Amino acid sequence: MPSRFGVAFGAMALVLFFLAVGYANNLIYIFVFFLISVAVTGILLTNKNMDIVRVEGIESPELFAKEEGRVRVDLENNSDIPAWEVEAVFAKSKDLTERISLAPKSQESLFLRFTPLSRGYISLPRITLQSVYPFGLLRAWKYAVSEQKILIFPQRRGDVEFPVDSVSGEGMQQSGLFRDHRTFQSADPLSRIDWRASARRQELLVKNYEEPEKPALSFSWEQTAYLEDPESRISQLCLWVDQAAKQGYSYSLTVGSKEHGKNSGAAHRQECLKTLALLQTENLP
Repeated sequence: MPSRFGVAFGAMALVLFFLAVGYANNLIYIFVFFLISVAVTGILLTNKNMDIVRVEGIESPELFAKEEGRVRVDLENNSDIPAWEVEAVFAKSKDLTERISLAPKSQESLFLRFTPLSRGYISLPRITLQSVYPFGLLRAWKYAVSEQKILIFPQRRGDVEFPVDSVSGEGMQQSGLFRDHRTFQSADPLSRIDWRASARRQELLVKNYEEPEKPALSFSWEQTAYLEDPESRISQLCLWVDQAAKQGYSYSLTVGSKEHGKNSGAAHRQECLKTLALLQTENLP
């Protein structure tokens, strides 16, 4: 398929051909034949350049509804010649990736921007690989389709502050155990000065404390009752789970009959987000 530049190139060649016929000018004839040879060479090189590229795999790191993410397209070139200026695009999208070139016997990856509209399992749109190398006159392309459905997590939206009742009473301690003293600095609050120790040492000393252990958090469907929309409640829980994981908390999640006990780590986060992604709200209060 000709590119926009290719259409302009063809129109120019046609105009020159009619000029050559009208004026019987051999130089214009030669130039027209040169342009035709460039176009034919471009057809062969562009199609060959695209023919040697293979899609090795399509991977999607975690994606959240209505949030822009990235889909990785792994490309492979098994031939003995390089593939130049390959790009990719989702069907009906105008967001192109950066062009990459693949050396002989090599693999490279392209990353496509993708914003899913809803949570749950979905199929990715068809991906078009394309190239206009070498002259930009023609576009060669091929399609890639991922047969595997991917899981989209809920949108992370709501109040970033954890609910008051998510922390048990024993977890409300604000400071850790006393460790030692150090010299007072101008940025230290006056409340941390140990006046007795300062009087003995004849210098201002402040108390150093051990870092307190983070309390375990508990998240539940009932904590979002102030939100009327079920999807907003799911998004709020998703945000809390994501924030708790990023901040290193241990946490639990209870939604209806589904319960994830207090835990931490990537696997626990994935299980909680998966539960929210596939949650059916019809039987929930």
